[in-house]
Amino acid sequence: MKLGILLQNGTEQVAKDSEKKKRKSDYKSKAIYSSWLALSLFSLGLVVGQIGPTFLDLQIITGTDVEKASAFFTGGSVGYLTGSVISGAIYNKVNRKLMLFLGLLLLGVCSLTTPFCSIYALMIVVRTCSGVCSGFVDTTTNAEHMRVWGLDGQVLMQLLHFAFAFGGVISPLYSEPFLTEKDEEDTRNCTHESWNVKENNNSLSSQPQSTNVLYAFIITGTCVILSSLPFLYFSVKDSIRRKKKKAVIEEKPVQRKLPLPVLLFTLLVLCLFYALYCCVEDTFASFLMTFLVKEYCYVTKSKGAHVTSIYWASFAVSRFLSIFISKFIIAVNLLFICCMLMLISFACFYISATFAVSDPNAINAVIFFTIVVGLSMSAVFPSGFSWTEAELLKVTGCVSSCILVSASIGTMVNPIMLGYLMTHLSNLWFCYLLLGETVALCCVFIFLRLFNKLYINKTYGCIQSPQLSIQVSAEHGSSLKMSNPDL
Repeated sequence: MKLGILLQNGTEQVAKDSEKKKRKSDYKSKAIYSSWLALSLFSLGLVVGQIGPTFLDLQIITGTDVEKASAFFTGGSVGYLTGSVISGAIYNKVNRKLMLFLGLLLLGVCSLTTPFCSIYALMIVVRTCSGVCSGFVDTTTNAEHMRVWGLDGQVLMQLLHFAFAFGGVISPLYSEPFLTEKDEEDTRNCTHESWNVKENNNSLSSQPQSTNVLYAFIITGTCVILSSLPFLYFSVKDSIRRKKKKAVIEEKPVQRKLPLPVLLFTLLVLCLFYALYCCVEDTFASFLMTFLVKEYCYVTKSKGAHVTSIYWASFAVSRFLSIFISKFIIAVNLLFICCMLMLISFACFYISATFAVSDPNAINAVIFFTIVVGLSMSAVFPSGFSWTEAELLKVTGCVSSCILVSASIGTMVNPIMLGYLMTHLSNLWFCYLLLGETVALCCVFIFLRLFNKLYINKTYGCIQSPQLSIQVSAEHGSSLKMSNPDL
């Protein structure tokens, strides 16, 4: 009898040790995969962070002014929308690692070819293709992270997007030495008496200019192509594994049971929130250097690139801090703090920008609030995904695609509108537009938060944490699968 009990206890212990070892191995595999996902967003950050500082040099390459060249941003946004749609449509049908490999590879090729596109239409085509690849990579990476980690991935989501911000810090720094100096004619006309006088036409000098910015794009393209190689390895490895196994069963996340109109309305408002946020984030990073150089004749391209890099640095530092802050503050509260800080920082940025027109010393205040803007915006995107997963909707490939499609729609319109306003009215429309969109962003967030809390949760119930199911399953010795009867 005792021998039987000992054998049974020994068998149970072996089973527990085996299960523990398996869980540890699975966790290690997921952590390694997440590190490569972070690398893909780092590469995306290199591409996105380079757009703003090199914008004026791309104008030189194509011989265009701010209004015409703003179509480069629009082309990128149209492409981003297309890439997000394609990614969401095929996410559950193809090898996702292969998707990321191809997306990053083509993104690197687009970066390499960008500085050689002296024809205006060709530049728009290449920027559009780059946008397709960017949307493809961004959508797939975020969906993959949520698929792998679920609600346990809130902290790692911050880490993932810190990698994106870090890439945005690096690319302006190595791009700056290759930028063309500010037009001599503009510098010569810059006197204390003329600080309040702005030309209505923001076109480049008639003097022919050249640029060495192609070397910066070569660096970016090479780094992005290299970052695609690990996903080729994962793709081949998965193919070999599938051949050994006859069938692979994968759980699919299930949405909370909501009536279709309520589900679609919630998704629509969520997409509006992301559209406004990405309008603000993308436009600020892309047009910051152009605004500073065009509005203040005492600001050189080099200084503008440094200020852009400072913005990305504050953005990255804040995202790094968010990795630790998110352990103590739930996603929705962190999101609320960020939205309020955005509103305050953009209001102060606008005030300091108006004073800097007549007082060059006030440019320091502009730089300071640029840093604050970076700090305030950093956690919005990842926290929004975590909040969506925890309280609104399961972040499937389709949901991720909808979010990023809406983001690209907003950024598609903004550059054209802002390019026209800055060229024909005033460069300060850069401040007016971003402040107005930030106000709208805060209003949409507050509405969605109250709508979910006061109506959806009370009528259809809250999304239950799957951790409870994991604990119950563990106590009964069953396999550790997350389940929720209310989803």
